[in-house]
Amino acid sequence: TEVDVTENIMRAVGNIIWNITFGVTLEFENPLLTRFRELQQEALPLMGGPAMMFMETFPIFRKLDFLFGGHIKKLRELSGETNNYLAEAMKTAELSFNPDNQPSCYIEAFLAEQKRREEAGKPMGNFHYEQMLQSAVSLWGAGFDTTVALLRMSVLELINHPEVQTKLQKEVDDVIGERRIRYDDQKLLPYMCAFLQEIYRKGNSLPLNFKRITTQDTKIEGHHISAGTTILPQFSMVHADPKEFERPDYFCPERHLDEHGQFVKDPRITPFSVGKRACLGETLARMEIFVMFSTFLQNCNFTPVGKIPPATQFTTGISRGVVDFHVKIQPRN
Repeated sequence: TEVDVTENIMRAVGNIIWNITFGVTLEFENPLLTRFRELQQEALPLMGGPAMMFMETFPIFRKLDFLFGGHIKKLRELSGETNNYLAEAMKTAELSFNPDNQPSCYIEAFLAEQKRREEAGKPMGNFHYEQMLQSAVSLWGAGFDTTVALLRMSVLELINHPEVQTKLQKEVDDVIGERRIRYDDQKLLPYMCAFLQEIYRKGNSLPLNFKRITTQDTKIEGHHISAGTTILPQFSMVHADPKEFERPDYFCPERHLDEHGQFVKDPRITPFSVGKRACLGETLARMEIFVMFSTFLQNCNFTPVGKIPPATQFTTGISRGVVDFHVKIQPRN
């Protein structure tokens, strides 16, 4: 069957995050998931565009947003619509919350902590409504589009490299068989891990990290960087550096295997950032991508719609992904 793989992946990932956040599973055809992706697809190019980067560097120019196309105004409108959807879901979760039960989602855990502090006479601190809303926004903003983008690219590389797809399926068949795949199975599937690490390297779903401030004087390639300097780390430069990776534009899972065919974790590949400010959802994202993608291969064959598979072309913005494409999906049985 010919499908737009984006729609299906988006609904699956969206439902996982919605369940973790609000403890509710949405119907697969719920238009809310589609609207959330539309909102993110509108916002991300604006956030990573030249005008916003300029105003972030020189905040005084934010007052002249109208001269730069009104990007800040538009982002506020998009953010407001997203917040309204999430606030409504929070209200529903609050109405059904029972403090005597074990929390089943993030919002219930947040409410339980509020109640515990209230009963103990302790100050609420950051456990207030606005923090709860912004936490829900962060779970969505950080965990939705990037995970969808990496899974979409994984499928695209399958149809561009059928020999890789065959090798991945053989590994799954030989090691896992027909049982359900678990995250713990990654130690049994070295080629699968190598494939996904190559996706993280070449995909660069977050080519520019968020702003950081240096804590001490340092030198980078002869340039003096003073303590307190605002910097913008660019991981994509490492991932695509020919000094680090031979033929970096070439998709090659084998570069992440040793001479015995075992997976080698590469510390140079940092799709979720590094240090104390690294992505809090890294473990969840890696789990989602591994289990979902391995299950795809266990059950389906992916082939291009025409004789020539679509090229790997990327969108631009603060996060990036491959442009939309169609694929033929057939059950393996």
